[in-house]
Amino acid sequence: MSKILLFLSLGLFLLSCESETDQGHMMDHGMMDDDMRRSMMSDNMDPEMMEDMHPIREMLINHEQIDRRVEDLNNGVKTWTTSEDPQIAAAIQKHVRQMHERIKKNKPIRQMDPLFREIFKHSDKIEMEIEDLENGVLVIETSDDPQVVKLIRQHAHRAVSEFAEQGMQRAMEPTPLPEGYQE
Repeated sequence: MSKILLFLSLGLFLLSCESETDQGHMMDHGMMDDDMRRSMMSDNMDPEMMEDMHPIREMLINHEQIDRRVEDLNNGVKTWTTSEDPQIAAAIQKHVRQMHERIKKNKPIRQMDPLFREIFKHSDKIEMEIEDLENGVLVIETSDDPQVVKLIRQHAHRAVSEFAEQGMQRAMEPTPLPEGYQE
């Protein structure tokens, strides 16, 4: 059941970012009808989240054009996410800033995913430094809490890096909590 909800929610996110022509194309292939889209939008999708979905969609669709490197630090991670395509690089930069704001304001996203739910439970314990690069972004994400460090690393390695590697297919799957993590 949770995979079905994850799929439907992600479908709504992506569909909301499509042009009318793209929506018609997706409808022709039976992905989602208007009634289903309206019922899913109810209370879970605020306008800010709709805006946040644009760069996410751009990156998932063009994931082959994204390069990503993760270095573990004692208290978190240092990541480089880049693209030679200027439009994708801009989407990366925009997305990272949007997610940084969500962490700072504890405005959860992707709550159907156990890792993301847990990260937002501990958003007040996460520090982020962001540096725009010519073709993407460098992020240092840390915490003084060893359990939150596990969440940060799992997010970097098992969520974001896998999204960049596998695209939409991976985004449809939940991310497990890290091994040894204790709430």
